[in-house]
Amino acid sequence: MREIEFKMEIEYDHIQPGAPVEVEESELQGGLVVYYTIIPAIAMSGNFKRTDALSDLHGTVKSVREGNGGGWYVIVEFPGDETT
Repeated sequence: MREIEFKMEIEYDHIQPGAPVEVEESELQGGLVVYYTIIPAIAMSGNFKRTDALSDLHGTVKSVREGNGGGWYVIVEFPGDETT
């Protein structure tokens, strides 16, 4: 099981604990770095090395919290991926 934090700028009612989500992988630096976006462009993850890329792009929302400086933070669990 692997957990990844995503940042949302707008609160979405359907992004609640237990909700299934699909993410899209994007590349930076010629494919050496990847990041993920909850489809359809709801929230974005931080950057990861290509070697730490997800093997499955389907996950489940574990938690949602409001950030101190604005926005919301979504933790998504991805079964089948090891924690890095």
